[in-house]
Amino acid sequence: MKRRACLPEVRNVEGSGSIEVVPGIHRLTNGVSNFYLVEEEGKLLLIDAGTPRDWDLFTRKVSALGRSVDQLEAILLTHAHSDHTGFAERGRAEADAVVWVHEADVAVAKGGTAGKNEGRLLPYLRYAEAWRTLFRLMRRGGTKIVPILEVSAFADGQTIEAPGRPRAIHVPGHTPGMTAVFFEHRRLLLTGDCLVMKSPLTGRKGPQVMPSALNRDTGQAIRSLAALEQIPAEVILPGHGEPWTEGTREAVRLARTVARS
Repeated sequence: MKRRACLPEVRNVEGSGSIEVVPGIHRLTNGVSNFYLVEEEGKLLLIDAGTPRDWDLFTRKVSALGRSVDQLEAILLTHAHSDHTGFAERGRAEADAVVWVHEADVAVAKGGTAGKNEGRLLPYLRYAEAWRTLFRLMRRGGTKIVPILEVSAFADGQTIEAPGRPRAIHVPGHTPGMTAVFFEHRRLLLTGDCLVMKSPLTGRKGPQVMPSALNRDTGQAIRSLAALEQIPAEVILPGHGEPWTEGTREAVRLARTVARS
């Protein structure tokens, strides 16, 4: 399918490192999870914070842009999992950045105990992708949350007081506070782990919810996708996998199809 003329140019690159996926939006990845640096009117915003050892990747990118870490205004977490909360506490402490997370994930982000996931990891260990993911996360300190000492909470539908004024869309299931982030003026949706383009356990590509071993409630995760169907996003940037440019409705349709298979 041809990309519509109104779409910004989107760059797809596998592997670790960083790249400007659309103007002013930089994807940084450790090869497993993605996090995004947003430039807005001279200010910086992070959507998620990778793993703890991704701090160096972040600071190198900031320096390459001719900016400084103290220009980081806020860190907006899509959910409280260790491969997304990563270096958020360090960013809060060193850059004085405000850390935002949905109210249902605040306790876990601050170091509380997470509930038990729905499925078991063991059946997925037959896939090489699962071992690759586990190895990379262990090597980068991404298997345990570094507690964030000060957290600001947001609610569903809230416009967050951060660069670009993104809107929070609560999409629970992966975690109780799982949230997608919509930049209306950019027609850009960042989905974290509620809608991904690659499974970190099987390696399957394309729109899908996360595997049951990583979800609190997979059924709820699938039902929650309804909140995204009417979002007029031209580009979806996921927490795992490559950008999507064929619209939210089609992405949700395909994710539901995969879930039924």
